[in-house]
Amino acid sequence: MSQKSSTDIFLKRHIASSSTQHQNTPSKLGALTALLTKPSLWRANQHPTQPEQQSTVSSGHTKLDQILPYGGWPTNGITELLLPHIGLGELQLLTPALATLNQQQPGWQVFISPPYLPYAPSLKSAGLHVEHILVIQPKTAKEALWAAEQCLLSKVCSAVLMWPQKDIRPQSIRRLQVASKQTQTWHVLFRTPDSKSRPSPAPLRILLEPMAASIANQHLQHSLRIEVLKRAGGWASAPIELGIPLDPESICFQQAPSSNRQWRAPLTPKTTAAVVHSLPVARSSNLPERPAELNPGL
Repeated sequence: MSQKSSTDIFLKRHIASSSTQHQNTPSKLGALTALLTKPSLWRANQHPTQPEQQSTVSSGHTKLDQILPYGGWPTNGITELLLPHIGLGELQLLTPALATLNQQQPGWQVFISPPYLPYAPSLKSAGLHVEHILVIQPKTAKEALWAAEQCLLSKVCSAVLMWPQKDIRPQSIRRLQVASKQTQTWHVLFRTPDSKSRPSPAPLRILLEPMAASIANQHLQHSLRIEVLKRAGGWASAPIELGIPLDPESICFQQAPSSNRQWRAPLTPKTTAAVVHSLPVARSSNLPERPAELNPGL
């Protein structure tokens, strides 16, 4: 074969290969564009002042709203609350938002593995519909994660709160974050402060620390030091202080403990209330679909 014919064959093959690559380029660009437009993909130039498909609910505290991304609790993702022990006023911090969600999107508000049983009268006085609150007591940490994911994916819950029975892996948090984002369901995850140095896919991480008790308007209260450690598209914020009432009418936990020993700690009478009213308790293997009045066909 002559040198000229060999060169011709090489050029024809090169041209044909280049033509095929150019034909595939538009499809590759289309796939890349589709990937970049996914709402689950976060870009570094996104900022809390540029909410994209982000829903929020006011915390009920002006000072807290000012340091939260988008001006309130993000209700389509995980909020991590890091606290040294139970009974700091963490539920009182959340009840205004939970009450608002009760009105906006009626559905189950689920408490998974709470270390102490929620106190129904206080929750009711805070504006929550106690008949829509479901307490789930899984036997194992694995069951708790499964129950949380199923509740988030069910589309019949407005909020899912979980106290993990042991430290939770980033892979598990990522699964819960995807489920929360997919169904626009607020997920609150309570963790201990030693989790601060560990990586977490949660877009919002907040450290809570107790301050000294005081008297305000003839009511006993203590202050919470609140520091945003991580928020989507923004820097960590300077700490703020909020007053949390300690009167019996505002306490959200009963003295009766649950089976969760990870968070078990003795609570003083000033931070607990007597057992007066019971909330529905379910096992993770027997979850109802939705509150009865929301599903009249059942």
